[in-house]
Amino acid sequence: MEEKRRILFVDDQPNVLDGLRRMFRKFRDKWDMEFAAGGAEALAAMEKRPVDVIVADMKMPEMNGAQLLRRVSELYPGTVRFILSGHSDRELILQSVGYAHQYLAKPCAAETLEQTIRNSIGLRELLLSKELQAKIAGIGTLPSCPETYNKLVVALQSETSSVEEVAEIVSQDVGMTAKLLQMINSAFFCLPTHVGSIYQAVSLLGLDTVQGLALTAGVFRQFNDPGLSGISVESVYNHSIAVGTAAKKIAGALGLNERETEDALMAGMLHDVGKLIMLAHFRSELSRAIQLAEKKSVPLHKAERQTLGVTHGEIGAHLLSLWG
Repeated sequence: MEEKRRILFVDDQPNVLDGLRRMFRKFRDKWDMEFAAGGAEALAAMEKRPVDVIVADMKMPEMNGAQLLRRVSELYPGTVRFILSGHSDRELILQSVGYAHQYLAKPCAAETLEQTIRNSIGLRELLLSKELQAKIAGIGTLPSCPETYNKLVVALQSETSSVEEVAEIVSQDVGMTAKLLQMINSAFFCLPTHVGSIYQAVSLLGLDTVQGLALTAGVFRQFNDPGLSGISVESVYNHSIAVGTAAKKIAGALGLNERETEDALMAGMLHDVGKLIMLAHFRSELSRAIQLAEKKSVPLHKAERQTLGVTHGEIGAHLLSLWG
């Protein structure tokens, strides 16, 4: 018999919890659901039995959603963490951005919340190792090249920097690109259409918010990479930018519209996110895979599967899907 997935809903409003109970009553045979009236109650419940997914309100007394998810990420890094809230306070958003995998806005359609939870659960099943699940779910940022990070800090601290300048710097960094797109396309900003352009993302977020992400929230993290044989953060970045640029040119040549062209650029830039994750969080496994690939003359992804059980493509897809 398939094990039920455990879902914990947290909100200080009893009527909201009652609504969630009614909304998901039909999933009682598939999900083991629990409802907590605040952060302390949620942590007490998780101490008894950890959960697969936690869905928390943002603005709660004593312990807000950002504080709760930060604590959950420390104690139970493998738990998938969602914010479901009707509040869009900028400071709270900056507090939670490193700890919430996705943001959903109230009122949220039952189908949307259901699909978001189901997708996160389905992805976890692709990763057989619970240790691997926990490690990937615990990742809040992707590594940035020190040179690019330092350029961004200088630009953000300058009173004369423009949106165009900051967007140009961010567009050279895969990690920053992924995080800004995650934020701007979240329900907190209630945008009518999907944003795939970094210039548009920086423009809509505003330089103050980007500065808060980089300097206060610690969302962008420079990574001093000693490198491995044949691969480094810099080489992955250079390759990703080249692939993204080529994809954009091909899309343009095919006569695709502006949004489709930007999507092609982003897909190319983000296609090797899994390699960045492995460089930052699975270095020994990646090193062994590289050695195995060289020794047996097999593609790296096959060596990764033998070494870790999954490929860098699957790891990257898992994290980006968690981020929405």
